[in-house]
Amino acid sequence: MARRLALILILSLLAAPLVAQRFTASIRGTVTDPNGDALPGATVNLEGTETGLNRTTFTNEAGIYTFGDLPVGAYEVTVTLDGFNAAAVTDIALHVADVREVNAQLELGDVTDTITVEAEAIPVDTLSGEVSGLMTGEQIRELPLNGRNFVQLTLLQPGVSAPEGFDTKNKGLLAGVDLSISGSGTTGNLWTIDGANNNDIGSNRTILIYPSVDAIEEFKIHSNSYSAEFGGAAGGQINIVTRGGTNDFRGSAYTFMRDDSWNETNYFLEQAGLDTEPLDRQDYGFTLGGPIRQDKLHFFLSGEWNVEERGIARTGFVPTAAERAGDFNGPSIPGCTPAIPTDPTTGQPFPGNVIPGDRINAGGQGMLNLYPLPNVTPVAGSCNNWVEAVVTPIDWDQANLRLDYDATDRSRLMLRYTRDNWVNGAPNAGEANGLWGDDPYPAVDTNWDQPGHSLVAQLSQTIGDNSVNTVTFSYSGNEISLSRGGTNPGLNSQINAAIPAIFDGKTGGADRSHPVFWGAAGYGALWNIAPWENKQDLMVLKDDYSQVFGKHWLKVGALYSENKKKEYIGGSSASETPQFWGPSTGHNGWGANTGNILADFLLQDMTFGYAENSHQPTPELNWEDIEFYIADSWQVNPRLNLDYGVRYSNYKWPYASDNLLAAFDPRTFDPALGGDPCNGLIQVPGTDPCGDAGLLGGSTGPGRGLVDSDTDNFAPRLGLAYDIFGNGRSVVRAGFGQFFQRDRVNIQLEFAGNPPFRSSLNGIRKLDEAPEPCLDCGLGRPQTGIDPNFQTPYNLQFNVAWEQRLGRSSTIEIAYVGTRGRHITRRSDINQVASGDNNGNGIPDRLEYVTAPEGDGGAGVRGALRPYPVFGDANILFWESNGISEYDGLQMQYVQRYGNGSQFQASYTLASFKANDPLNDAGAGSFAGQITDRENPDLDFGYAGLHRDHVFNANVLHNLPTLENQSGFVRALFGAWQFGGIVQYSSGQALTVRTGNLSGVNGAGGTGYVENMRPLLTGASCGGSGLQVINPDAFTLVGWQLGTLSATRPGVCEGADFFQVDFSLTKNIRITDRVTGQFRFEVFNVTNRDNFVGINTVMNPSSVTYDSDLATERRSITGYTVPANFGQAQAARDPRQIQVGFKLLF
Repeated sequence: MARRLALILILSLLAAPLVAQRFTASIRGTVTDPNGDALPGATVNLEGTETGLNRTTFTNEAGIYTFGDLPVGAYEVTVTLDGFNAAAVTDIALHVADVREVNAQLELGDVTDTITVEAEAIPVDTLSGEVSGLMTGEQIRELPLNGRNFVQLTLLQPGVSAPEGFDTKNKGLLAGVDLSISGSGTTGNLWTIDGANNNDIGSNRTILIYPSVDAIEEFKIHSNSYSAEFGGAAGGQINIVTRGGTNDFRGSAYTFMRDDSWNETNYFLEQAGLDTEPLDRQDYGFTLGGPIRQDKLHFFLSGEWNVEERGIARTGFVPTAAERAGDFNGPSIPGCTPAIPTDPTTGQPFPGNVIPGDRINAGGQGMLNLYPLPNVTPVAGSCNNWVEAVVTPIDWDQANLRLDYDATDRSRLMLRYTRDNWVNGAPNAGEANGLWGDDPYPAVDTNWDQPGHSLVAQLSQTIGDNSVNTVTFSYSGNEISLSRGGTNPGLNSQINAAIPAIFDGKTGGADRSHPVFWGAAGYGALWNIAPWENKQDLMVLKDDYSQVFGKHWLKVGALYSENKKKEYIGGSSASETPQFWGPSTGHNGWGANTGNILADFLLQDMTFGYAENSHQPTPELNWEDIEFYIADSWQVNPRLNLDYGVRYSNYKWPYASDNLLAAFDPRTFDPALGGDPCNGLIQVPGTDPCGDAGLLGGSTGPGRGLVDSDTDNFAPRLGLAYDIFGNGRSVVRAGFGQFFQRDRVNIQLEFAGNPPFRSSLNGIRKLDEAPEPCLDCGLGRPQTGIDPNFQTPYNLQFNVAWEQRLGRSSTIEIAYVGTRGRHITRRSDINQVASGDNNGNGIPDRLEYVTAPEGDGGAGVRGALRPYPVFGDANILFWESNGISEYDGLQMQYVQRYGNGSQFQASYTLASFKANDPLNDAGAGSFAGQITDRENPDLDFGYAGLHRDHVFNANVLHNLPTLENQSGFVRALFGAWQFGGIVQYSSGQALTVRTGNLSGVNGAGGTGYVENMRPLLTGASCGGSGLQVINPDAFTLVGWQLGTLSATRPGVCEGADFFQVDFSLTKNIRITDRVTGQFRFEVFNVTNRDNFVGINTVMNPSSVTYDSDLATERRSITGYTVPANFGQAQAARDPRQIQVGFKLLF
């Protein structure tokens, strides 16, 4: 791969016209005489006022000139022509990806006389049809940011919607960037730093590095209808530019401190009478930039370190010490505590309601000891008897170096390398805060470590007067390494000894995680991900070439990338460790259980639903991206500009280095092969792992990625800008475009888990003995598949906008923004039970499935009802590209920059966002969002997971006068103060309620899949109040006709709204002419509002009654009991917190 990249780099350097995510800026303008006629041959000089960069060009026959690929910064343009006064435009601020129009009208006169004008502080976009928003360096460095994380600022742009638990104070794997931007899915955005891809392509919802706020120059969000220069994503483009050095030595040293004694108490801790979460955070760092050689070579160096111990409030319903010992005489929590258990061998309660010690199961008791002990009495209506601020260590550091070299007035080279490292030791911050595969309980936990890297090299060459070529190479990568920790890590090996795995040769070896329990009756799931590994490398080469022809500015470009990702195929220990789910299936097989999930675990000889895989494969995926574009910006007349082009994208399907992938393809299924584990599987061409394993199935797939690559991805783009009055103050813009998505590659990881690469067991077993009976032993069955004709997902984006300048220093933009998603990636159970009476026995198949008796006979009945009965009662998950989405939004933004460096910005969005997929998938392991019914795909069309009706944001930085003419005392006391603030409000996100597991039947709908079943609506309002976010009376199970599906759509409820005010007060103290001290006082959540998150949207009734006691005669649900915590918030965002800091600036 390195040799191929080197060859391409050499060819690119030799051949000028060869895409880049553009992060540099450009200036374009027209020079005219007093009559408005074009002036060809005028000399145009450009000077960078901070770096000394100097370029000269000439106007063409249409009077047009351009300067391309300019670093972000301040510039001055001077125009001269014999017979005319010179014209100079000063204070031109170029921002990331800007195309700034700077026109000049020359007056008759002596060329030695210069007429100087100052550029508008906030120009109106007169050249494009895109919708975008800018965050300046001052906003990034001076606004109060909890955690000093730039991601919070992305929420201040119109059209951006975040999930309810989105916490911007975090970095690393705790953070996530799963935002919806103007109707994109959360995995549909591309984050770049100086043009380098910063996405973790496995999930597309985390990024590789988090640049320090003191190392960022600025960033822009391109949210709709951007030009053909941008690709790789169907949603937003977050375009970050780092700081570079100037001709002056400038730098800073800083420290920020936080302590729990300054903070308020989390709502749940306060309700439990507990103290404020522990918090001790130190954040310190430095920046230094300047010239190595004046006007030629500049550097910028930065470093930052975060050291933190944070208490994170966790809650749960956990067993008491007596219950763990088998004693069920303790006080109960109404609506929560399970019933007094009965002995399944007698049908009577245990003597004294205590399980005899000689009948206790050591493995089950060890599993219950993973739960912490109760420490509080639950408040009324809550089951949570454990509330604790678990202290977790979180450390992060980053080093960053950038060099900018203007070798000549035509050649510029930029180099940057950034490395950061994020570590969260056990007990870690937990799944509720973004980590995956770990339960919230601290006994057995995981140490998380993620180093990340980003390298960019860019060479820009001016060719002649009107052409520029830019070559960029970037490397981005990270590693994720997880190891075991916790407050009692030794408990893991004790449980493994008591509950042995069936298969040897686990990937985790002797250190494999303890068995998984998926939770029941209000008790949370127990699982632990360690050990686990993940590594990604992205190498990208791209080239841009631009040239002016008359009134046309032509741009062409290309991109080639080679990428690798090596990762354990599962995001949890369930990939290889034994899995159990409850309640128990019975004593010594099928039959009566104790009626109490805890007693089921404790009592010997109780059996549970069970599955186990032999090991956890770790494929190394490889993929390539190839893209080309051609674009033109055409100045039709002085008022109208068209920006149009087309982009071609070939996103090749990932393949495994060892070719050990297989996927289910229903077209190759052969009933004559029966239950052969490879029946219906396609394999990599030129290989036959199924045959090598002695199996009969296995057909040749279409390619190494098992999917025919979609090669006709041509994406047109069109934008226009019309200057209504020709004065650059009132502009109508419109845009339309198609945008293809490089989909996340963790989909492909699943295919390494199909036969014959991994063996599996499914059935029932006791906790401490071999499974009995084993329903499916050996190499198992197909697990996952994909449509070989999978289409590349894309969005159609369009907008109509009006932008108006109000005075010199402010603008307002009002836009209608639309997005239509097509070929969105979705997953369903292709082995779903069909509707109708297909076996002709007079009972609808789905009803027959629901009411089939428990035990081996029932499993046989259920399996026979599925389309592929040879695989038994099993799901085969199937990826397809048939999702759709619709977004329509009114987006408004006001921006003002006024005296003394002050600025104000506000935005508002009113939107409707619907889809037949939640579009908030955190990875390939999300089941609840799967297609409910393959026969009726419209059933899932409703409000998408990140739909919010209203979103409002505002931020301000206001600098008070320095009072330089006042006395030293007055100046020191009252001068040079700054206050900043951020106000955020959003209505609740759309929530989808699901039934969960129902005792006594095999799911209410009868499709064979239960995680995506939605209850019936009663007609009552869905909204609750306070902690009770969802009104339980809005839903019911009573009257559900078994074997049918509810007509309830996704997203019918609205979650808790969010409101927060953050404030900063800064005092700048001049120490010398070049040195300034800055004291900062920052308050987050000033009003101490309780913003609830973690809404329990799954009913999971503890008991269900039916119209018949006989399972096979049941037809409808007549009653049920839902746990008290259904519809309630399980967590709250941070209360009021305070941070103080000091900066030394020079």
